[in-house]
Amino acid sequence: MPLYLASLNSGSNGNCYYIGNGQEAVFIDAGISCRETERRMIRLGLPMRGVKAIFITHEHTDHTRGAEVLSRKHGNSRYITNATYRNSRMNLHPPMMNPFTAGISVKLAGSA
Repeated sequence: MPLYLASLNSGSNGNCYYIGNGQEAVFIDAGISCRETERRMIRLGLPMRGVKAIFITHEHTDHTRGAEVLSRKHGNSRYITNATYRNSRMNLHPPMMNPFTAGISVKLAGSA
């Protein structure tokens, strides 16, 4: 199964990267709005339903701006270090938040 890598946006106005195989995927950062993320996914022919998680690299809004709405609307789990969450302005719903430690492998919620 091929692996797809796509930059939905990169820069100070927002960062969001898609990594997936067409059936399951993750976002690295969600720095653009939910609506704009959805538009870009459609334009690239990538399914939103396959995005299982959003990994937040750090607390700057150009990496976090769309995470709350994306997660709420699409049910994506968020993976974020405790320090990044404490330093962000995000208000994440706890059941969808998965703290992790940098450098330690994680298993996505719901994965076999």
